[in-house]
Parts: sequence; C-alpha cells; structure tokens
Amino acid sequence: MKKTWRGFMTGLIGISMLLVSLGSVSAAAAPKDIQGHWAQGQLQDWLDKGYLGGYPDGTVKPNKAITRGEYVALINRLFGFTDTASIRFTDVKSTNWVYSEVAKAVKAGYIGGYENNTFRANNPLTRQEAAVIAAKVLKLSTSSTTLKFKDSAQVAAWAKGAVAAAADKKIINGYPDGTFGPKKSLTRAEAVGIISNSVVYKPAGNGGTVTPTPTPTATPGPSATAVPSASPTATPVTGGGGGGGNGGTTLPTVSGVTYGHVGSVTADVYLTPSVTGAVYYVVAPYSSGTLPPTALQVRDGLISTGTGGVNSGTKAATANTTVSFSVYGLQANTEYAAYVVLADTLGNWSGVTTLHLKTASGTSTSLTLIEPGNVGTVTADVYATYGQAGGTIVPLRYVVIPATEAAPSAAQIAVGQNSAGVQLASPWTSSISTTPGIRHTFTLTGLTANTAYKVYFITGSGSNLSPVEILRIHTH
Repeated sequence: MKKTWRGFMTGLIGISMLLVSLGSVSAAAAPKDIQGHWAQGQLQDWLDKGYLGGYPDGTVKPNKAITRGEYVALINRLFGFTDTASIRFTDVKSTNWVYSEVAKAVKAGYIGGYENNTFRANNPLTRQEAAVIAAKVLKLSTSSTTLKFKDSAQVAAWAKGAVAAAADKKIINGYPDGTFGPKKSLTRAEAVGIISNSVVYKPAGNGGTVTPTPTPTATPGPSATAVPSASPTATPVTGGGGGGGNGGTTLPTVSGVTYGHVGSVTADVYLTPSVTGAVYYVVAPYSSGTLPPTALQVRDGLISTGTGGVNSGTKAATANTTVSFSVYGLQANTEYAAYVVLADTLGNWSGVTTLHLKTASGTSTSLTLIEPGNVGTVTADVYATYGQAGGTIVPLRYVVIPATEAAPSAAQIAVGQNSAGVQLASPWTSSISTTPGIRHTFTLTGLTANTAYKVYFITGSGSNLSPVEILRIHTH
C-alpha cells in the first residue's frame, strides 16, 4: 500500500505530493493530467514505484515549477544523502520542514546559500541551476564549456561547464527547437527526468544506502532538466560545505574596483577577481538613499525588482588577473554607481561591490552617445552621436589601439596619434564630419580575430576639444 511521505506536510503540501516512501507499492492509475504528456512514461514509472505522489484532486501537476527546497529533498532521497551540516540561513528555521533537507544538501556539497545568508527554499529552480547541481552531485568534469544550443549565449558563465557536461551525458537535453532555455523554471516533470537520468551515474560511495535506479528514458518534449544548485548569487555557507562542496570554501571576492577614465557618456572600469569565473555588472544613476541590488539582480542587469540599469554586462574572469570593461549609455555631469559581483565556476558568488563615479561635464559639441554594435572577427560597428540637432558641425576623430597600450592624450587623439605620438593611418584612425544630433554608425575594419581593442573618441579641434570617450571591444 502506498504510503505518503508525511514528514514534508508541514508548511508545504507540494513536496508531500512529490515524494512518497520508497517501499514496495502497487501500480498507480495514470492521473488525467499526465496522459499524453511528453514525460508520461517517466512520471508513471515513478508513480508505480512509489517515488512520486499526486495531489488530493488526483493530479500530478507535471508542468508546475519545482522549488529549491522541493528539489533538494528529491536529490537527498534518491541519492541517499542523510548526513547533515550546521546551517544558519536566516530564512530557514529549524521548525521548517525543509530545514533538515537543506542541511543534508549543504553537507553533501551540491548547493549553498545566497550572498545575504538566505537559502530561498521557495524560489523556483532554473534549468542551468539544475545542471550545476547535477554536475556537483555526479562529480562531472566541467572543464569544457562548448555548447551547441541556439541560445548558448544566454547560459551564464558560471553554468556553462555544468550544462555542457550534463548535456553530453544526456542528463539534461535541449528543446525540440534546438534551445536549452537556461533561465526557464524547472518543472516537476523535468525534475523527475533529470533525477532519473542522473541516478544511473551515481558515483560509488555517494550518499547512504538508498539507491533506487529508475530507468532513464529520453524525454521527448521539453526534455529532462535538473535543478539549480547555487543559483545566481549563491555562495557557500561558513562551515557547511556550501556550493563548493568542501566545507569552509573561500568566497569569491573582487578587489581594486576603480575607474581608469571617465568621459561624459562612457567610463572605463578595472577590477581584480580572486577566482576564475565571470564578472557581472550593472550601472545606474546613484542616489544615497537607494539600497544596492542583490547579486542575482546584478546578474540579470537589474538595480531592483523589474528595473533595469542603464548599462550591464558580463566578462570572463581569471583569478588575480585584471578585468576591464567599458560602461556606456551615461549622461554628462551625473553621478553613477556601478555594481559588480563575481561568480566562480562552481556557482559560488561574491558580495556586491559598488563603484561610484561622476561623468564629465559636456560641451555643445561633445559626444552624447557612444556604444558598440555588431562585433565580428575582423570588424566592429560603433554607434556615435555628438552635439545637438541643428548645431555646429565639427570633426569627430577616433583612434583604435590594442587594449594593452597606454592611453593617448586628447590632443593626440584629435590628430590621430597613439600614446607614443606615432601618427596612425586608416583604418586605425579616421576624422569624420557628420551631422550633429544624428546617430551614425562607424565600421572599424582591419581588426584581428579574438583580440581586445580600445577605441578613443573626441570631437572638436585645436584647444576646443570635448571630453574623451573610450569604448572597449573584443573581436570574436
């Protein structure tokens, strides 16, 4: 007779419907809401074996998003994790049904908390976070980050290795349209598929004595997907093994966050990461009464819930090596805050670092817009606007130099020279007279593939020069 896993009824009926005892059970009738579902075979298999239960209304709700708490409970149950760590998450009370499951997950080393010491058990999991958990639980190699999905560019840097490893072993598959959907919430059906596919790769000695072996099946439709581990902004918990899985893991940090040059509409930012991974940043006008965004919001280019920054991006980071990037889309004579976070390759996150800067005052002919367009292997488009519509036409000059070279002065840029005073030739410099107040596209040519460049812009001539603007580009 099927026995419901009643230990999870407190506070959350969803998990009690998802998990049941692993004892011998009779075959369960197929609920109406899984008939014809792409995962019907796996769902029915779990129902028959007693790994999965239904809701009081007779449904399974296969398309319902699964939460972080629900997923770790499943992982612990199916992999036999029973040892617990001491946890101090502010939002996981000892009286909460999920407390012991989170303690097991942290001890097992496949998930951690967030930068503000919360766990967010009720947050839905994403597909890329599921891949990270699978990689940690199964101890997969994440050295390769080559992905073949149409939306591979949307996979976060901290998850690329895990997604590649999980996809390679068919633990997580893509959708029929060739996409992966890294930021989509994981469904109950996808969780069943992912865990079924994961269990057969269970490392020797992993977990306790409970080792069920559901038969993995290729999930037709949306495909098997797993759950998030350290979701964006997740960091290991002191003394608990955290996201790194080895207790006492040192949290990622960034140092030396500063600016090298600030113009009217652009700024050049530098920092040094403590670990290899990815740096995320978002920029917004600064207000002393505004709280900084969370690491998760920074990752998503937000400064608060639903509010985007004026500029955001991500850069690959190598431990103890300077990372630099250009901020653009700014306004003259305005104070801004650049919020920066670092994620390592295991999904552990640093705290948010804030850099304050104030843009230079503009002139009637200074640049009002500089931003990158399409960047190829040997060419790059740049968009530029200067002055006001109907204003005076003045020369706009730019120089292109390798990112490793020193910055030229305003006077040198104005005449097309590098910092050594060497006169540059086309395509490394050009002087253009264009209509003020109108956005123009300039195509930089003759570049070298996979190379970083700095492009300096200035308007005016003689002693009447605008503030210098700088834009970093990196060819493919």
